[in-house]
Amino acid sequence: MKKILGILIIGLSLFGCKETKNKLGENEFVLNGELEGIENNSWIYLMLDNKPIDSTKVENNKFSIIGVTEHPKQYDLFVKNSRNYSRIWIEPGNIYFKAKNGEFKDAIVSGSVSHKEKERLWKPIWEYRKHRDSIRKILNNNQLNDSLKSVAKLEQKKIEEDWLKAEKDFIKNNPESYVSAATLDFYSKTFSKKTVSEFYNNFNEDIKNSSYGKSISRFLEINQNPQIGEKYVDFSMPNENGEIIKLSDFEGKLILLDFWASWCGPCIKEYPALRKAYSMFNEDGFEIVSISEDQAKETWLKSIEKNDLNWVNLWQDNGGKADPYLIYGINGIPDNFLIDEKGIIIARDLRGEKLIETIESNIKKANR
Repeated sequence: MKKILGILIIGLSLFGCKETKNKLGENEFVLNGELEGIENNSWIYLMLDNKPIDSTKVENNKFSIIGVTEHPKQYDLFVKNSRNYSRIWIEPGNIYFKAKNGEFKDAIVSGSVSHKEKERLWKPIWEYRKHRDSIRKILNNNQLNDSLKSVAKLEQKKIEEDWLKAEKDFIKNNPESYVSAATLDFYSKTFSKKTVSEFYNNFNEDIKNSSYGKSISRFLEINQNPQIGEKYVDFSMPNENGEIIKLSDFEGKLILLDFWASWCGPCIKEYPALRKAYSMFNEDGFEIVSISEDQAKETWLKSIEKNDLNWVNLWQDNGGKADPYLIYGINGIPDNFLIDEKGIIIARDLRGEKLIETIESNIKKANR
């Protein structure tokens, strides 16, 4: 009798464990990790769009994170104070992550259909990436002659074109994939608006209603891509004090509409030229309106103060997805537009002394 009772208890326990494991709430996920070579009590973080979602400690080479995601999304997973980092696709259900210390990029992820799709997309891209990196070493080798570097530049251009074509083909052939939607969202300001619209229209309603679909839809709604010779497109954003500022508030002045971020090395190199231009010409009717791509407001504010960026500074918490970036189609920083007193764009992407010379020339022209 005792033996029968014991068997019943074990059976019920096993059944109960199985039921608990699979009993997830609506849109709930469980991320279970198995790590090799990671110290006990190390903190591991899960991030989404550069914002922390959850964290936990590694215990006996394992960790578990429970969360909710309304649809498959791309998350970042990393161990604090280490170089262990991986980008994974999480969707409702049980997700399993297995990796070794120092080899998170080669992690094995199971339980996520979207992650498998991402791996399929990136299989050829990794090869393009390795080829591109080898070409860059040639281009950075000062001992090689110019003719060899010219050949390398042509090869690099072809690699980048093939890379982009692989991503376009994936989007076209997988219109029901959230990975396709995320990829199109990433490239929305790189592809032509016509291409973005065609790909977007092929998505089903679930994809269109996802966070990626809504972001693409927003781009299609407000993107204008104004060119040199055309009138600027107005927008409004808060400044450091939370006051809403419009670009049109400065109409009648010579305006440099500047796109930047505190973490951007080439942007930092332009600070001296910007400060010089502002100091020389502000009293003559010149204004700089800077739009930051920073994700964190504190980082943005510290950079303004530290670097004496004492002109009009505007920011929204969606970084490169802020309205001005979408309106003007900014897909790389630094970038800028010089707008004359009549509101016409007269130059773009001015740097260093060329920036100062162009501003000076137009100030003199306006004051004749």
